[in-house]
Amino acid sequence: MTQNQFRAILDRLNLTQVGAARLFGGAERTFRRYALGEARVPDALVILLRLLENGTIDSHDIDYAKTRRG
Repeated sequence: MTQNQFRAILDRLNLTQVGAARLFGGAERTFRRYALGEARVPDALVILLRLLENGTIDSHDIDYAKTRRG
């Protein structure tokens, strides 16, 4: 996923870089680096973003999965 694709999907999902970092449990700086093209967006994150975009999952599913870790 390119930096432009990453920023576009965040826009379509009404997510900021900070919001995405909080939702997915990553560092804000890392998500900023994805948006700037300084770091490669991991395949697992690409999949999650696309699932969110097409409505297969929602943010509640991600929050639930985070509580079930460990």
